[in-house]
Amino acid sequence: MDFTSAEASDWGCAVRDASDLVKQISGCERVYAIAFGEGAQHLHLHLIPRHLNEPASKAWAVADLYRDMDRGDRAAADPAVVAAMVQRCLSLISAPG
Repeated sequence: MDFTSAEASDWGCAVRDASDLVKQISGCERVYAIAFGEGAQHLHLHLIPRHLNEPASKAWAVADLYRDMDRGDRAAADPAVVAAMVQRCLSLISAPG
């Protein structure tokens, strides 16, 4: 996929803003942006919260979390927790200034 300069700038700002939102709702210190392009034939990123005190979220080890869920060795996030986080995100992005 080829971006125009304006599209690349907009994409960078969107990733920055979304990463800031992940930090706000998760309390993490860093956010990893990972693109796994096997299942989706479009541009997307996975924004992964990195908690420095959680070894399982360190660097490449975070990919093991995905592998564990794919194999069924680790449960996916509780849908109710995910829904609550989505609602919190929506309230944060729609809140005035």
